[in-house]
Amino acid sequence: MAGTFLLGVGCQKGGTAWLHRYLEGSPQCDPGFRKEYHVWDALDLAAGRLARERIEKQGGQRAEFLRDPDRYFDYFSGLLEPDEIRLTADITPGYAGLSTERLRMIRDGFTTRGVRPAAVYLLRDPVERIWSASRMDMRRRGDEAPEDPETRVGHMYKHPMYADRTRYDLTMDALEAAFPPEDVFYGFYERLFGAETLAPLCSFLGIDFHEPDTGRQVNVSPKSEGAALPEETRRTIARHFSGVYDAVQRRFPDLDLAELWPSMRLL
Repeated sequence: MAGTFLLGVGCQKGGTAWLHRYLEGSPQCDPGFRKEYHVWDALDLAAGRLARERIEKQGGQRAEFLRDPDRYFDYFSGLLEPDEIRLTADITPGYAGLSTERLRMIRDGFTTRGVRPAAVYLLRDPVERIWSASRMDMRRRGDEAPEDPETRVGHMYKHPMYADRTRYDLTMDALEAAFPPEDVFYGFYERLFGAETLAPLCSFLGIDFHEPDTGRQVNVSPKSEGAALPEETRRTIARHFSGVYDAVQRRFPDLDLAELWPSMRLL
């Protein structure tokens, strides 16, 4: 194999921006001209419709990927041609909603070009993930934000814009149906920022481990001073996603998930 292509499928607000910065800091990695290419979600998912419209309006290389997906595979394969480059990547959290069939197509598109495709999925406590996404959304709206994030998350957690990206169980099922187990890596946001996760991840991706800049924050959604979710809100959201907690615990039976994700204790 000429090298590894990393398909990063999320989760949103699970540390993917930080991971991208970490990987691009390796001299053995060339992720290309952006972190999130938004090709496959733009083609397949209702949630990617706006991204597709924006890409087609802007034109350029990503618009070419949409028109002719072979160019996507050729582009990333070309990044791996220099001898010193072992890894390239498209880390787009929107890909968490892709079907098994599309994931297989992506895998096959690289294997036929002599490139190893590998999938990475970062997981975060569902309650914390949704709250962080709510803070990001309200921050983007600025003065036009209709309410504070803590109020919003209490009634929007079921909305597809939040709920669909929290169905880790469905994404894991699709990944495991499309990729062999040795080509799927799961990591936890709560453990991402140290050698405990990064060393095995680098080994999985075929690059040398380098020390992370743990003081650097990327794309964070800071909490307002004194902001907190009421315990009843946490309990309601956790119970709504109880199947997600159960699915993750089944895949990692030796992990004390309630210790890692305290919201699980509210089930």
